[in-house]
Amino acid sequence: MKISTRSRTVPRGAKALAGGVAAVAMLTVAGCAGSAGSSDSAQEGGGGFEYGASQEEVDAAIADLDPVKITYQVGAPAENSVSGRRSMQVKEEIEKRSNGKIEVEIIWGMAVAGYPEAVDAVVDGRVDISYHLISYEPQRFPEASAIGTALGNVEYSPMVGEMVANAVGAAVGWNDQALLDRYESEGVTTLNPILANGAYSLNCNSDIATAEQLKGKQVRAGSAPQSEALDHFGAVPTSLEFTEAFEALQRGTVDCDLSPMSAKEISGIYQAAPHLAYSTTANWPRFSATYIAGPSFDALPLEYQQIIFDSSAIALSGSAQSYVDSNAVHVEDLASVDGTIKEFDDAFQDELGEFVKEQQRASIEEGHLPDDIIEQVQELAGTWEQRVADLGYEDGGDMSEMNEWYDPDSDWSDYAWDVFENSGALDHRPN
Repeated sequence: MKISTRSRTVPRGAKALAGGVAAVAMLTVAGCAGSAGSSDSAQEGGGGFEYGASQEEVDAAIADLDPVKITYQVGAPAENSVSGRRSMQVKEEIEKRSNGKIEVEIIWGMAVAGYPEAVDAVVDGRVDISYHLISYEPQRFPEASAIGTALGNVEYSPMVGEMVANAVGAAVGWNDQALLDRYESEGVTTLNPILANGAYSLNCNSDIATAEQLKGKQVRAGSAPQSEALDHFGAVPTSLEFTEAFEALQRGTVDCDLSPMSAKEISGIYQAAPHLAYSTTANWPRFSATYIAGPSFDALPLEYQQIIFDSSAIALSGSAQSYVDSNAVHVEDLASVDGTIKEFDDAFQDELGEFVKEQQRASIEEGHLPDDIIEQVQELAGTWEQRVADLGYEDGGDMSEMNEWYDPDSDWSDYAWDVFENSGALDHRPN
C-alpha cells in the first residue's frame, strides 16, 4: 500500500490564498460568553493573515494579542480512545499555530451538553466550539440530514472510500447555501458544514449477506432514512441508543445493529453480534455531523478566528481517519471471537442504491436538496477518487484483511489540506 508521507514546513498548500468572506454572520453579544468571550479576548486584532502564511508571519500578526482559552467539546469518549487521538491533533494544531496563545480545553464525551443541546450550548456560551451529530435533528437541520442520505451513494472501501465520502460531504456542504443559511439562522458558525462520518454496517447474531437473510430481522437503527431503508427490505427497525445495543443483542431483543465502526468500538457489540455485513457500491444513508462555534468565537480577534477556522482541515481529516482506525480495530475484535466479515451481494447493493436515490428525490421535492444532487455527488466522487489517488493514498486490501495492511500512524496531512483548499472552505474563511 502506498501512503503519501510528504511533509510540508507550513501545511497550508502551495500558494498563499487570501481568505474570502465569512460564511455565517455570528450573533454579537455584550459581556462574557464562555472562556473565549472574556474581556481579555474582546481585544482588537489587526487585519488577519493570508491563508498559507508562514509561521513567522502568523507569530508577528498575533504578537500583541493576549492569550485566550477556548472550550472544545468532542464526541470522543476520552483522550486514550481511538477517536480521542484525532481530537488531540486538532488541539495541537491550534496551539502550535497560535504559538501557544490559544489554549484548548477538550471536553470529552459531550459532557457539558449532549447532542440535542449542542447548538444551544455554543449559543449560550457553555462551550465555545462543539461537535454535533446534526442528523439527530432532521427537522431543525433538514438539509444536513438529506446530504447524509445522498452520501450513501458514494462507493465505499475501508480507507479510501471514507476519505472520498468526507471530501464529497465537505464540498457539498460548503456549496449548499440553504444549509449555510440554516446555520446562520441558528446563530452559529460552522467550521465543518458536513462531516460524512463513517459508513454504516450491520453486526448481527447470524450471517447476513442478502436481502432475503435480512428480511424480518429486528435491527437497531439511528436515523429515519436508515429506518426507511431497513423497512424497504422487510427488516424491523428499532430505535435504541447505540450504548444499549449490546444488552439488546445479548437478550435477543434485536438481531442486528446498524452503526458506524466507532460506535461498535464503544459499545463492544462484536461479542454479542460477531457477524459483520457491509457494502461497497451503495451504502446505508450516512449520519451527518458538524463542528459549530458560538458567539464567543466572533468575539475573538480575527487572527485567532482564522487559526481556529484553518484547524477545521485537521478536524475533518481526523474525523475520517478515526473511523478508518475503528475499522481496523473492529476487524481485530471480530477475529478475537471467530466472527465473520461478508460483503452484501450485488442484488442487495443494487437495490439499496436505487432506494437511496428515491430518498434523495423525495428530499429534492421537499426542497432540502438541490435538483442536481445525484449528479453532483457522482461527479464529486469521481473527482475526489482521483485526487486521493494522486496524493498517494490507496487501500491495501479489503475489509477482512484490514488489520494486516492499515497503518494508523499514516500521515493524512496532505489529504487534510487538499480537502480544505479544494472543497470551498476558503471562500468562507473569516476576514
